[in-house]
Amino acid sequence: MSLSDLANLGQVIGALAVVVGVIFGILQLRQLSAQRRRESAFALMQSSQSPEVLRAVLTIEHLPDTVGKAQIDSLPKSDQADVIALLATWEGLGILVFNREIPLQMVDDFYSGTVAQSWRKLQRYVEELREVSSRPTDWEWFPVAGRKNGGRGISEAACSSPCSASQLEAHFLNGSRGHFEGAECGRQLKHGVNI
Repeated sequence: MSLSDLANLGQVIGALAVVVGVIFGILQLRQLSAQRRRESAFALMQSSQSPEVLRAVLTIEHLPDTVGKAQIDSLPKSDQADVIALLATWEGLGILVFNREIPLQMVDDFYSGTVAQSWRKLQRYVEELREVSSRPTDWEWFPVAGRKNGGRGISEAACSSPCSASQLEAHFLNGSRGHFEGAECGRQLKHGVNI
């Protein structure tokens, strides 16, 4: 073998090493992503299993639809605190979904029925809290899963990152499905990664 043949062989080996390194890096990123999804799923599961949230779900189950602030205020203080804990849990999930920390589809799979029931029961309460506090953005990240579709979930809806929670809320409360028309929103939420 001549010196030029050895140099060519060295270049081929170097190129193969780079390709193998890139493939290894891609595989590591996929494993990290899968691990993050598993951890998110576990955290989601645990978030709904706190005693406060479980008690709140049982409490609101026995309330009529669209309960108002006066009715919640008439509950024992511990039940009121549990309802607020439930709202805070859903609010937190909404923020995590919006910031792409957890996929919308995962929240939809875990909680769409419970969130839908929570919104159906507590919508008027939330609206009255907003009025009392003069803050229309209170509880705005309460996941939109329950605000539309009667518990069927939200994975078929659409919007994109420029959308605010209030735009999402208006979209779902108006009965829209698919894409926002003439707005900045337009990417599919199909898998919860394009919010």
